[in-house]
Amino acid sequence: MPTSTKAQKAEGVNIALTPLRMSSQDLILNRQSIGDLGCAAACGFVKSWGNRLQVVRLVECNIGDVGASSIARLLSGKQHAFGLRELNLSVNRIGDRGVVEIADALPKLDSLERLLLERNQIGHMGAEALARRLPRSNVSELVLGTHLGGNPLGPEGVKALATALDDLLPRAAANRGNRLSALALEDCGVGEEGAKALAHFLPKSALQVLSVARGELQDSHAEAILLSVPNTMVSLDLAGNELGDLTGQNVGETFYNKPQLAVSLAQNYLTPTIKMLLAEEHGTRLRV
Repeated sequence: MPTSTKAQKAEGVNIALTPLRMSSQDLILNRQSIGDLGCAAACGFVKSWGNRLQVVRLVECNIGDVGASSIARLLSGKQHAFGLRELNLSVNRIGDRGVVEIADALPKLDSLERLLLERNQIGHMGAEALARRLPRSNVSELVLGTHLGGNPLGPEGVKALATALDDLLPRAAANRGNRLSALALEDCGVGEEGAKALAHFLPKSALQVLSVARGELQDSHAEAILLSVPNTMVSLDLAGNELGDLTGQNVGETFYNKPQLAVSLAQNYLTPTIKMLLAEEHGTRLRV
């Protein structure tokens, strides 16, 4: 069945493609189990106006590495999507192989600011590919984990991504205007080594928002991050870890040096007394 018809049958699913003609700037097919073949059909359907795409959202579409490859080819072809602002492939089954191809396309996507990939199957190799390409891109927000779920990056993957925060020489060499300002790593297995790497590179960044919620962190790991947050940071999410009163005290001290900073310590192990004292002292800046 040709792609110009009202529906394309792929992997046993009828995919309505005609609605994509309603806008030549969006490719949005959320919560449709189109799979890799359906993703390829959708990419082929919009290819003729692919250079005008501004938003691509294929959330919860059962897309794997093959589908990710189709998207990468669409976006980085001869008439690539130079106006693309957001690429959202969350809640799929994309692994390292697929995200490597997405990463390779990033330097060609001059307008891309938001890259959302939470709840996929990206490991440390995919994280390394993203880290290599991010400094050559204009991506300012990278989401690899939220309350919906994360990716199995592990400490090695987080260590690799942390190097992308060293923003001085790589960005200057690439002559890029944007800097990475938001990094979400909730439920990505940050661990001790990942926390140490983030602490090392954070002072070299212009990061404004960081989430390491549900990152298997203990008090000493959180302390290292708190001591290294840059003056640009306005939000730090430490929720759902193994943190106690020591971290609460360290957050209180950090607030005096970083008056713009807000922190979440929800779903940790602070005692009621410390929670009350922190709430009285810092109010809405702290979520416990």
